[in-house]
Amino acid sequence: MNNEENSLRQESDSSRNEVREDTTGVIPVIEEHVEITKKVIERARVRLSKRVNESVESFDIPLTEEEIVVKRVQKNELVDTAPASMRYEGDVMIIPVLKEVAVIEKRIMLVEEIHVSKYKYDKNEARQVVVRKEEVHIERIENNNLNSNLNSKL
Repeated sequence: MNNEENSLRQESDSSRNEVREDTTGVIPVIEEHVEITKKVIERARVRLSKRVNESVESFDIPLTEEEIVVKRVQKNELVDTAPASMRYEGDVMIIPVLKEVAVIEKRIMLVEEIHVSKYKYDKNEARQVVVRKEEVHIERIENNNLNSNLNSKL
């Protein structure tokens, strides 16, 4: 059995050598790289249009008006001294008007007073005002030529 074992061993050794010879060859290693890029593709366009509409609207606007009333009050009184150039009695401004008169003696006579009053009243008045309003219309325009080119490339 020793001879048989030796011959088997030699056969197995020779077969091992054969296998070893096959596995010692060159195996190429390949590696792939990916390059990613972007491309702008026009698929559609958008058209914006703006229109300004004008309309006339009526508004009630609160207004305040003042009215000045001038009233002459005849006095024809002789006074010893000249009164103040102006005075107020409530909301009324009083402006004295003086003149000198010749008498045996000279005296100051108050001829008249001018009373100036101011009245205020509120009222609403309708006014026509032009009001503008803008409207924007958006329209999407599909570009079919570009879409068909895009689909054929994919």
